[in-house]
Amino acid sequence: MVGVRITLPGMRHRGVTRTWVPDVLGVACTVLAVVAVMAPVLRPGVHLGSFDLLSRIGLTRRPGVAVHSQFPADQVLYFVPLTNLAWHQVHQGHLPLWNPGNVLGVPLAFTWQSGVFSLPMLLSYLAPLHLAYTVIVLSKLVIAGTGAYVLCRVLGTGALAAAFGGTVFELSGPMVHYAGWAMTSVTCWAGWIFATGVLLVRGRHRLRHGILLALALAGAVYGGHPESLLVLAVSLVIFLGVLIAVRARGSAGAVRRPVLDVVVAGACGLALGAPLVLPGLQVVQASGREGASGGAAYSLTHLSDLVTGLQGTDFRVPSPYVGLLALVFAVLAVRLSWRRPEVLGLAAVAVVGLVLTFQTPIYSVIQSAPAVGQVTWNRDVMLLGLAVAVLGALGLDAVVRRLDPGVVRRWTVGALAVAGVVVAGVCLAVVAGAQHTGAGSAWGRLGVAGAVVVVGLVLVLAAGVGDRARPPTGAGGRRVRWAAAGVVAAQGAVLVVAGASSWSISAGSFPVTAAVRTLERTVGSATVSINTCRPRPFSPPYSTETGIRPNANIAYGVHEFAVYEPALAKAYYASWEAVSGQQLARSLRRVGLFCPQMTSAAEARIYGVGYILDPAHTRAPRGAVRDGSVGGEELFRVPGAAQATWSPVPPRGQALGVDAPATPLAVTRPDPASVRVVTRSGTPGILRLRVTALPGWSATVDGRPLPLTDWASGLMLEARVPAGRHVVVLRYWPGAFSAGIALALVVLVGFAGATTYARWGRRHHRSDAVAGVGT
Repeated sequence: MVGVRITLPGMRHRGVTRTWVPDVLGVACTVLAVVAVMAPVLRPGVHLGSFDLLSRIGLTRRPGVAVHSQFPADQVLYFVPLTNLAWHQVHQGHLPLWNPGNVLGVPLAFTWQSGVFSLPMLLSYLAPLHLAYTVIVLSKLVIAGTGAYVLCRVLGTGALAAAFGGTVFELSGPMVHYAGWAMTSVTCWAGWIFATGVLLVRGRHRLRHGILLALALAGAVYGGHPESLLVLAVSLVIFLGVLIAVRARGSAGAVRRPVLDVVVAGACGLALGAPLVLPGLQVVQASGREGASGGAAYSLTHLSDLVTGLQGTDFRVPSPYVGLLALVFAVLAVRLSWRRPEVLGLAAVAVVGLVLTFQTPIYSVIQSAPAVGQVTWNRDVMLLGLAVAVLGALGLDAVVRRLDPGVVRRWTVGALAVAGVVVAGVCLAVVAGAQHTGAGSAWGRLGVAGAVVVVGLVLVLAAGVGDRARPPTGAGGRRVRWAAAGVVAAQGAVLVVAGASSWSISAGSFPVTAAVRTLERTVGSATVSINTCRPRPFSPPYSTETGIRPNANIAYGVHEFAVYEPALAKAYYASWEAVSGQQLARSLRRVGLFCPQMTSAAEARIYGVGYILDPAHTRAPRGAVRDGSVGGEELFRVPGAAQATWSPVPPRGQALGVDAPATPLAVTRPDPASVRVVTRSGTPGILRLRVTALPGWSATVDGRPLPLTDWASGLMLEARVPAGRHVVVLRYWPGAFSAGIALALVVLVGFAGATTYARWGRRHHRSDAVAGVGT
């Protein structure tokens, strides 16, 4: 594993194969733990995702459907639809760059959270469509667990303790509950990043470990969640900063080299992620989101959640449980090895995680800061999980190796006793009704936690921790290892039980109702306005939303003038205000939800909206024509609406109004990221396209470059075309994407060249050494 060769105590060297057996078993246990927690969603005929939520609203409403939980709504309203869209585009031979199914089109690859170029997504493209999202979640947990395993091995633990650390991190509350979101696409790489960072700071094989760190960082960048990337970077700086400072012990020369190595590797990692970072920054700069995205931190009264995980009911701040035994052994590791730089660094990461996760005075000061307060710092709860998991592995390893047995026994038994008191206190709080519990059986979790206290005490005493210090060999060594294996199994069982109940699963994917089929047949490829949205439609009182919930419409092939996109261009809000004189509610803008209410055909024609859906018994918008009823909702047709229109060039000095008379033109899409229009006119004219005006669009007329400008408050694109018949083609391929690809290739070529040169240098050095011996 990453060049580290460590054997369990007492293991005899019987060749290379025997040396790696513990690691093979340890990694296998780590992966099997992921399979166990995901067992509910790996059964045939089961789909991962909160599809049952759609049964409550709009045309997908279905009476009598039991809803598992309303909190994983983003799965069905963002991640699964975009995953399916990217999967289809890849299997059709296209790069997944653009989503043409919502509003006037939005970027697919460069809105960050879609993560279409991340490793879990790349793996999902190899799976059948109905398993794509499951593969993403499964692979993220495996990456997280194996990364924590490698970090433990790099820090010198045995394979059994490393399996403990890997299991705790991958099955911790934040990782399991966030597994369906983009946050874990970033933080799943934390173990790999920390491990390669440690190796790089140690200074052996600097080139190799620098390349590995850059690759791990690039994997996190492509995960596609800037907030989590920032939080991960802060934790990494804290960890490596403490590590370098303690190892250097005041020597400026000893600090300079590892700092320079880490900075260079970090810069190379960002450069490898440049194909996402450069165009992604353009999208973020044009976006209109306001405020932080996550929920508030936990109050200090929820510290018991680290053990029981009962109160975490908000997906934005999931229950931060890591398990009782992990906390016990983490405390033990700090007590025994507080002088170790790595232990101090992990302890610092854990303390910062506690500060940023729980409502402390320091957290309040951070949130009140002008710019810093816009970041959802409680994402650091996942790094808190990593720090506790690895410290717990170090503590368990101390038990296995019988380091300072008297201290181990006193602190382990004491910590377990304190944990038992905490569990008992939570039980009393539940009985008194002072503590609100989340989904699942509160008493079941408390019972398991209490049982673990007893099991932990029995296992620690069975390991003979109080015996005099001696190498764990022979029968005594086997007893210790069996006891440690029992600890790993008990901890893993608790985490599996706690995490398995969090999955939202359904017997099918996106439900197709008779109303949805009618809408599909009626509107075809036209754009539909659904008119009503609210941030949380799935909690009582249920919303009277019409149509299909934004983004879920992608799965049905219905193009809606509505979208749920946190990075939505702010020009949408400015244009709608200018056209209608109305402002969308700030609660919608805050989460990136855009679904304006069309009150006239004139408004609809400006945006190319061909149909308007309204609640039952609603009067027709001005100028619109009633086209029947769909699923109890009124459907109105907008005459003259089109996605492309042609207007004559106005007299010199006059501007073409947004509602100027225009001739509809047919639009075809050679691929999702391009638009083709044919114009025929005896005079020059202005071609207006209902396409979101973002950096990256270019146009040609009959194969020659055609300048583009924007209109409608900078929201849409237009171009002046000459008289005659012409073919106009628009393509979306940002120049920043090309620049990012070039930069990433330069770094890869640099890695290859540096590796080749280093190998040549070593071979040349060995040849000189042999020649010197021969003379």
